[in-house]
Amino acid sequence: MKSAIISYIILISVFLPANLLAQSILEKRADLLYENLSYSKASGIYESLYKKYPENGKIIQRLAYSYSKMLNYKKALFYYSYLVNIDAKSTIDYYEYSQLLRIDGNIEEAKIWLETYIQLVPNDKRAINQYNKISEIITIKDKFNKIDIKEVKGNTSFTDMSPAFFNDQLIYSSAKDSFTMIRDKYKWNGQPFLKLYVTNPNSKPDFNESTIFSKKLNARVHQGPVCFTSNYNTIYFTRNSTVGINNKKSPNGVNNLKIFISRFDGKDWSDPEDFTYNSDVYSVGHPALSADNKTLYFISDMQGGYGETDIYKSEWFNDQWSKPTNMGATINTEGKEMFPFVDKEGILYFSSDGHPGVGGLDIYAAKKSDSKEQYIIANFLSPLNSKYDDFGFILNTDSMSGYFTSNRPGGAGDDDIYSYSVGGINLQVTSKIEGTGDILPFTKIYLKTENGDIITSSVSDKDGLAEFPLILGGNYTILAENNTYISDLKPISISKSIFGLEQKVDIFLRQSYPFLTINVIDKESRLALPLAIVTITEGKYDESALNEVNGVFHMKMNNSTDYTFYAIAEGYYPNTLKYTSTGKVPGEYSMTIEMEKLSVGKQFTLENLYYDLDKSNIRTDAALVLYDLVQMLLENQEVRIEIGSHTDSRADTGYNMKLSQRRSDSVQAYLIDNGILQGRFITKAFGESQLINKCADGIVCPEVDHQANRRTVIEILKKDRGSKNITSYK
Repeated sequence: MKSAIISYIILISVFLPANLLAQSILEKRADLLYENLSYSKASGIYESLYKKYPENGKIIQRLAYSYSKMLNYKKALFYYSYLVNIDAKSTIDYYEYSQLLRIDGNIEEAKIWLETYIQLVPNDKRAINQYNKISEIITIKDKFNKIDIKEVKGNTSFTDMSPAFFNDQLIYSSAKDSFTMIRDKYKWNGQPFLKLYVTNPNSKPDFNESTIFSKKLNARVHQGPVCFTSNYNTIYFTRNSTVGINNKKSPNGVNNLKIFISRFDGKDWSDPEDFTYNSDVYSVGHPALSADNKTLYFISDMQGGYGETDIYKSEWFNDQWSKPTNMGATINTEGKEMFPFVDKEGILYFSSDGHPGVGGLDIYAAKKSDSKEQYIIANFLSPLNSKYDDFGFILNTDSMSGYFTSNRPGGAGDDDIYSYSVGGINLQVTSKIEGTGDILPFTKIYLKTENGDIITSSVSDKDGLAEFPLILGGNYTILAENNTYISDLKPISISKSIFGLEQKVDIFLRQSYPFLTINVIDKESRLALPLAIVTITEGKYDESALNEVNGVFHMKMNNSTDYTFYAIAEGYYPNTLKYTSTGKVPGEYSMTIEMEKLSVGKQFTLENLYYDLDKSNIRTDAALVLYDLVQMLLENQEVRIEIGSHTDSRADTGYNMKLSQRRSDSVQAYLIDNGILQGRFITKAFGESQLINKCADGIVCPEVDHQANRRTVIEILKKDRGSKNITSYK
């Protein structure tokens, strides 16, 4: 027999190609892992097979499924995009693909594939509801990344769920199998029945030391969720029914949920009493009390609802609970609405699989609109919600922390309890024009402290919207600017409510300061110099409103202020220009700075480098002009120059020639003192030989015309291309 097996293996090896044999072994290994839900290991093998056999539909399908189960959305999306176009697909793949597209932010394409799925499965109300509301879906991109989530210590491999606050302790439901002679188990999943447990007083999120809450309240059926009155003396809790002779089932054989009430007398809890509206025909459960104890919310599948289970409320009036009323179609859907909780502000939190969301049961918040006639619904999205079931949400009195339940991967097993803390919310600011209320898009909005110090800034989008993640309960100010528009400083107080994890505010702008745009160009070609740098050397301005891009310089000017601008660009002579905002009304103004290229033979008159009559020393105002010359020579090491000085016509010709030489020598001395090597320039004297006006000998002229002739001219002699600049611009 053994030899026959060996012969069989040899025959396989002979007649079956080695690559097909390897594929068969690997594929069987991957299939075994896949069928045992070991998606991570299975996907690794399927990946190697896919590289060799990219047309294999089964491999593509299992890679898509595996990565979807592993929550690797990008890879799942990649393989689903192939899967839906080949024969290996199934109908549900269209739905899964649409969900991945939605999660990835591709709403329009998600809508197309969801429509394809609905054509094949026209009775899927969940898909229809999502299709009708898909434009309202906010995609999952961890937008609210200020939520810190941690798994609570003490979760078990069984179900741990639905915590509730009890003084300085927590009550929760768990199926953990505490040691008893008879182990109660729920036949549906083989786990023990849910019992109520309580943590130690003042305990941190650690359930390892929790104990049975009350032997009187725990029975051989499921217990929980629960809620308490504000003084913690009365408990409302869910039970599969009661025990003994009252253990009745519905006509279809289901042991329905019921709400029971017990009161604490200072020593023990009383025997549980039925809630008035319990029924043997339908379920009533998941109680939640308002802060004033006057409204009881619960879930039920009674007839007349909108879906599988709806949320109802009953009011305490004349010492009794009123007839339950359905919370309406804004909250309830064709799916399941479950696990309500109400915070101190009256905001209702619940879980649903009928509203558009991330997947499974998602946690939502419902807040009454300003008209008080309907509710506004918000989905908390990731990371609070996941592709799995997320429910049993409760909020602490600080409005910034609490607990919830989830069966997401990574927990101890089954349903687990998680803690969360909110670091902040998104402040949404919309920029508008004062008076008209029109949207003013692309507005720069500054977030500041209460004292006016800038924290950060953001530019609003085409709809005038900008967002800032902020700490709950903080106080800030905001300021907005858009060209000639500006707003007043607006104080903002961030709410401590996490409803929607966002707060909205409008900011209005009006015409404000004069703005100046400076264009730096080549004087001859008139082309822009994108690498030019402009510096403000005189005049006060708002640095935060300064912007320079590709040689175009934009600034907000103060009113009635004189400015001096200094422009430099590699290969050009620096230029200084003045501008004043005096007399300028709010609006846009412009100015052009022309730059002259440093080419051989080019002459530059040192503007405003004037000398006193019969003097050769460098005046204080002249030194500022020579500073530009020094910077040009330092930035352009290959340039050599001629320094030529001129005088006016007064005094005799010989004297003027010597005077102009002394003036050239003064410029030379200044350059050497400021680090320019003597070999890079020569000096010349022109005396009165090249007057620039009519003020020759014997002609009476005003002093200003004579001073114009007392000048120094720089000529570019050579540009040594072998030399290397010691400084360069960006």
